[in-house]
Amino acid sequence: MKRTLLVAILLLLNFNAHSQAAESAIEAARREAKMIFYTSVETEFARALTSAFEAKYPFIKTDIFRSTHDKIFSRMNIERQTSTYVADVVSVGEFETYHMQKKGFLQPYKSPHAALYPEGFKDPNGYWTDLYDNLIVSAYNTNRVKRDELPKRWEDLLQPRWKGRMVLDQNEDRWFANMLHFMGEKKGMEFMQALAKQDVAIRGGRSLITQLLSAGEFDFQIVAYWYRPYLMKKQGAPVDWIGLEPAILALHPISIVEKAPHPNAARLFIDFTLSDEGQRIFLKRGREPALPGLRPEGYPGQLKIVPSRVQLAEKLDDYSRQYRTLFVK
Repeated sequence: MKRTLLVAILLLLNFNAHSQAAESAIEAARREAKMIFYTSVETEFARALTSAFEAKYPFIKTDIFRSTHDKIFSRMNIERQTSTYVADVVSVGEFETYHMQKKGFLQPYKSPHAALYPEGFKDPNGYWTDLYDNLIVSAYNTNRVKRDELPKRWEDLLQPRWKGRMVLDQNEDRWFANMLHFMGEKKGMEFMQALAKQDVAIRGGRSLITQLLSAGEFDFQIVAYWYRPYLMKKQGAPVDWIGLEPAILALHPISIVEKAPHPNAARLFIDFTLSDEGQRIFLKRGREPALPGLRPEGYPGQLKIVPSRVQLAEKLDDYSRQYRTLFVK
């Protein structure tokens, strides 16, 4: 009885301590009253997140800087060089996040919600946690490609029937790096060299390419983000998708910036975005939340999916050069 009572008292004290810490963090964020979010996600989704956050915490006003991964990285680099600290929270691709962490642009924060995210979807030291995903699939024009000729594995793209019919984005070094990793460097490079001989067209903008695919300019888009052809098909476009295994999951981590001007508001925002409430904002818009168990309508359940290897960013320059040499030329 005494032991049971002691455990109950300790649990109550622990709960009260957490509650007091949470209240203290909220009060500190209230005093800061502001939060700046740098992100590569579309403005619509960024604003949906910050609007919901402001509705929950009306005493914090948010501002967004939305741009590409590269431009955000460059801007933060300049801010560090000039000791001008503006951003509080940043969310870009996993490779850019890796280099930001390496350069000291980020500070660790282990949100209580991060405990629900599995290995590979968060940094063990708390520098980042995955915010949302993009499943990499292939898309095709249903008027120009018959179902019985669709590839069943990546190597099928090397068949003569696909020569001159495929397209890639000019910036697919993330896919390239992961493919070499999962296939093995030697086998992967042999595959890429053979694929480059298939007269693959190169264009800029993955979403634009899917639109061009729908218009009949191309037959097969080697790398597409699942949600795009899925939503276009629902709207009646002559587009569909297939998943070639392993299907790579592109990550988009979220982090607190080192020397953030509003660190308490930043922690509160990260807690919100990683929570069930915040993750459902992506779900309601047909996108892919990172939180396990939340998947949008139509999401493939049986496909073998592997998260992008963040550590591959260490050799990103080499992968980018190899990709451009083979495909962009």
